[in-house]
Amino acid sequence: MARASAVAALSNMDLVISRGHKFNRKITVPVIVSDNFEKIQKTKKVIDSLDSLGVYNDIVRAKDGTHVRAGHGKMRGRRYKVPRSLLIIVNEKEGISRAARNLPGIDIRTPSEINTEMLAPGGAPGRLAVITQSALRTMGGW
Repeated sequence: MARASAVAALSNMDLVISRGHKFNRKITVPVIVSDNFEKIQKTKKVIDSLDSLGVYNDIVRAKDGTHVRAGHGKMRGRRYKVPRSLLIIVNEKEGISRAARNLPGIDIRTPSEINTEMLAPGGAPGRLAVITQSALRTMGGW
């Protein structure tokens, strides 16, 4: 039930804006893309496609919000704290997982890997998401 509520919150524009995501307000959330998005091999092409979709400003927000963690965590391998940005949901992680893994704050998951913490980090619903058509069909079968 929690996962279904978090998935429903992906489509609420007010919740996505209140989480602090930066994007073009003319788009509908979640952003639905074709299955060719999964096959992108290069980070530059991912950046270009996300910029054309109008969601690249959120990645810039995550990059600017990256800071050094306070306390002893920085000595224990958790030096940087990076804000959460886009959630990319694909049916198969062919090339997109390697192409987008270096962008700050992005999580790439398949529908079987999605949980409530991915959809609503920190308990705040309304994460900005990019979903492929085949992943949306898979999620429709839940």
